[in-house]
Amino acid sequence: MNLKTLGSYAWRTIKFILLGLCLILPQQVFSLSHILPQNFSPLATNILTWGLLLLGYALVIVIFNWQFKKDQPNTDKIFQKLSNQDINAIITGFITLFIIKIIYGMFMSQFGQTQNDQALQQMFKLSTNAALMMFLMTAIFAPLCEELLFRGIFMRYFFPKNTVLAIFFSGLVFGMLHFHLGDIFWTLLLYCTLGWVLAYYYKKTGKLLVSIMIHFLNNILPALFMLFSALFTK
Repeated sequence: MNLKTLGSYAWRTIKFILLGLCLILPQQVFSLSHILPQNFSPLATNILTWGLLLLGYALVIVIFNWQFKKDQPNTDKIFQKLSNQDINAIITGFITLFIIKIIYGMFMSQFGQTQNDQALQQMFKLSTNAALMMFLMTAIFAPLCEELLFRGIFMRYFFPKNTVLAIFFSGLVFGMLHFHLGDIFWTLLLYCTLGWVLAYYYKKTGKLLVSIMIHFLNNILPALFMLFSALFTK
């Protein structure tokens, strides 16, 4: 590997890190209430928070989509018609993720929830407004933005001609960024495996919408459960 290639990979790594930072910026709206003046009305705070959240994710999606399609004039659109094979892949992928999580739960139940799940539940319980925002983020924005970043962008930045390495490192990075201090090793393996499954189906079908839909189905049921728990459980 020559210096030019190393420099190219270094620049792609820097860009990927910066894009990853962009992904977490919209989430900072939850700290807005601590920054605004005390005499700021709750209604105005909620309107401003929702506005910044939606604007933030809109900008993230535009930036990610631009990077996904950059230097790829013939890139397929994210939202495109799915074939019967694609739909079968979505169903199979979702069932695979569901089985993986069941197996993990059976053997790791004594360790309790992952730190990521605990953090999500705490955020859902902050307020009704926060619960609705978290549902939107978890069920809609996370599948779309994370698939754009970890599958669409990552797998074009790194190892575009080596499917095995692209899938492996895509899942590995995905798992590491969902892993928290205090989690056990098997939690890291769980998230890496989820990432590998999503990357596999993206590569198999060549359609990012397939991995987005699998990710969406994986997130929607837990998100609904946490939303209803936050809204109706005292």
